[in-house]
Amino acid sequence: MPYDVHPVNIGKNEQFAPEFLAISPNNRIPAIVDPAGPGEAPISVFESGAILIYLAEKSGKFLPADARKRIQVLGACRT
Repeated sequence: MPYDVHPVNIGKNEQFAPEFLAISPNNRIPAIVDPAGPGEAPISVFESGAILIYLAEKSGKFLPADARKRIQVLGACRT
């Protein structure tokens, strides 16, 4: 997936700028904006785990459809 990187300088407290808080309201990095989100409407996603799951679901890769295999990939089960 193509993407653009927009660095956030925490040394200058840029994570507290209104423009960044509009993307990540809890001022956490990383955060992404998908201009073609669900329903082709823009969406912002923050927190690493949520971003990885979102991108896996959007791409249709990396996460199996089978519930048992999916939870194993997420590392949240014991078999």
